[in-house]
Amino acid sequence: MRSHLLPKSLLLAVLGCAVLAGCGARSATTDQALAAATAPDASVSAEDQELRFMELLTRDVPRCNQYIAKDKGGLPEDLPGWEPGAPSAGGSTPVPLPDAPPPPEPDPDVTPPNREEEVPLNAYEECFGVEEAQRVGEAFKNTKTADYEAMQKKLTELGYPAPRIHRMPDHAGAPRARVDLRMMGGRLALEVTGTGSGVTVEAFGASEEEGVNLVEVKRKPQPKP
Repeated sequence: MRSHLLPKSLLLAVLGCAVLAGCGARSATTDQALAAATAPDASVSAEDQELRFMELLTRDVPRCNQYIAKDKGGLPEDLPGWEPGAPSAGGSTPVPLPDAPPPPEPDPDVTPPNREEEVPLNAYEECFGVEEAQRVGEAFKNTKTADYEAMQKKLTELGYPAPRIHRMPDHAGAPRARVDLRMMGGRLALEVTGTGSGVTVEAFGASEEEGVNLVEVKRKPQPKP
């Protein structure tokens, strides 16, 4: 068993901070933590898989920050999981605002949304979805995926933890899987379907509420091209 350069609790904090894009530029400490999480001799425990998955998503943060700022006029706080805050005295890292008002009580006359239905993605999630869908599609390019087991193996090799990959019923005889990318309040998921020469990959949203099974989320009808 390898030893981490930093405690795993600190790794989680550093990686989570990078995903939230709220900790400024990557420092030597950040890079040290990412190296520890993704070292070639890393074990394949569930905890290590999750750490490597978190690091995987941080690659898309700079591109998506630029996309939001340039094309959407957005700010980093639009990122899934961002909490309202104010600058700390020593820098730009936000801290929670005190005495936040409690959430309003649900209106008994309003029907709550179905948790098992697809939900919309925000601009950051759309960007992450495009990046990850392209990455998966390129990895499967010119490869006929014969069955789900082969698809799952390839997805785990790409860095997605096995517990986040869910088998779906075959589509017209082709294997199909969903990859759960929900993290820290995010709603992003991928649906991967085998084809004769690779896969099709669609990003979609699933409720971040606890207990929502990704396999049971009902997709909205997709517009015909």
